[in-house]
Amino acid sequence: MHREPMPSHSVRVAQDRPHVAVELPSGTSRRSLRAILAELQLNRPEDAIALDGDIDRDIAEVRLIDSTDQLDEVGAGALVVLDRRLSHIADGYLMDVAVRRAVSREVAGLMLTAPEGANVSLTARSMCRKSGLALVRLSPDRDLNTVLNVVAQEIADELHLTMERVRRVVDAIDRLAGEGSTPTDLATIGSSLLGYEIRVTTEPPEEGTELLAVPAIVNQPEGEQFVSARLPDADANTLLEMVLWRLAAETSRTAFITEQAERTNMLSVDEVLRQLLGASRETRDDLSPQARKLGIPVDAWHIVGRFELDIPQEGIADGLLAYETRERLARIALTTASTSGGIWHTAQEPAALWLLHSHHSSSPPRDLGLRVHRLMGSVLAALQHAVPSLRAYVGIGGVHAAMTGIAGSATEAKVAATHARSLRRANHPISFDAVGIRSTIVEWFGSPTVQESVDALFAPLDKVSQARRDETIEILGTYLDFGGSVARTAEAIHLHRNGVRARLQRAIDLIGVDIDDPDQRLFLHLACRAHRIVGTSHS
Repeated sequence: MHREPMPSHSVRVAQDRPHVAVELPSGTSRRSLRAILAELQLNRPEDAIALDGDIDRDIAEVRLIDSTDQLDEVGAGALVVLDRRLSHIADGYLMDVAVRRAVSREVAGLMLTAPEGANVSLTARSMCRKSGLALVRLSPDRDLNTVLNVVAQEIADELHLTMERVRRVVDAIDRLAGEGSTPTDLATIGSSLLGYEIRVTTEPPEEGTELLAVPAIVNQPEGEQFVSARLPDADANTLLEMVLWRLAAETSRTAFITEQAERTNMLSVDEVLRQLLGASRETRDDLSPQARKLGIPVDAWHIVGRFELDIPQEGIADGLLAYETRERLARIALTTASTSGGIWHTAQEPAALWLLHSHHSSSPPRDLGLRVHRLMGSVLAALQHAVPSLRAYVGIGGVHAAMTGIAGSATEAKVAATHARSLRRANHPISFDAVGIRSTIVEWFGSPTVQESVDALFAPLDKVSQARRDETIEILGTYLDFGGSVARTAEAIHLHRNGVRARLQRAIDLIGVDIDDPDQRLFLHLACRAHRIVGTSHS
């Protein structure tokens, strides 16, 4: 009995729809056979296997046929699906005929249903390889209506399919929440599931480009961006932008959690380190367990840098803003220093930053001080990049061991910074080793016994105001600097000689020192010098 051929089923798509890159090889579009196969293989890779030919061609339409004659009706770029009955020609001469007709019609691919390992005409496969016609084997238990539906949706890219892809992306991001995925990780996942390329750029695209861009971290609009090409379909374009914002929300959430954890740890370290830098021996011993818990290796070798900051007040007069500026500079300093490796911590003062570098070894490298000196220059450059008008007086202490070494190096760093300020050498780091006689005085004053003796010497001055106390020590020190010359002292401090004599006598009587005794005179002179350089516990 003669049977009329069944009409072929066709889904057509306009040729002017955009080709949008996916996470497959460069140049592959959403309508390519490769992308369609990826969609068909989502649940079971063996459901659709490419046997021969070029699978990177775009598909313009999909046709289901039950006769080779129907190949004469298909257009260029079609994907032709042989029904189950017609698929039985796979290993015979009719398959060769079907391939020749398909090639002549510039068909993009043929799909047939056959079990794994089934024979397919070698001649037909050879023609597919030479012509580029893709030959795909479908699993026998794969429903052809489902296949046609998937292919039609892929090449038409209608709104309901785009919604399905958006759902996949959102579900994937929800599953990844809390795993600390980077923007690049999220962009890769989004590109794969959405079917449109999403890139991460370091800055926003220029205005006027056909690109959608969303800040990867929403409160950093000039930072990294999630970027994708705009689509001509307004609804799909809106959904694409929604996906970019969902990616940004996850990146921002991760960044916020990380920043809060780092900030909490940084503030804890800041508080403990500030106490270590100026604490007595007993207090330092009490702080030791807490310092170790926060990652400060108190038993290592240490070197301290101090940045005394002069920041113009324009724009940061507000107290909170000034605090945020100092905290931001502390973060920049710590980040920059950490790039050199090793262990770094920072502490803040209202107008200064401390940087502590710790080194684990039986003895520190000989050039450790030189390396840190150079690094402080890099840190200073980073701070100036953040605040171009910044002026800083930078001092670097020596390398010392253990808990007392932290305080000792900090004292030296402060002396060096003070020396830099006295020389008006802003933005030029100075090491304590280059300070000269000051280093000897500081080393002498670093002894706890000496500090106690100096405190006892100046104890009578505790009865007067801080200003009066500093003024008394200054006039005594200046008088001794000039070898006991009242005239030169009067000239230096801009007082009449009689006034100098009167104040000197009151100071000597108050302190109770015999200035004519060489030993007492020398000790008083050194104590005044030490006060001028590093101050005492009372100041």
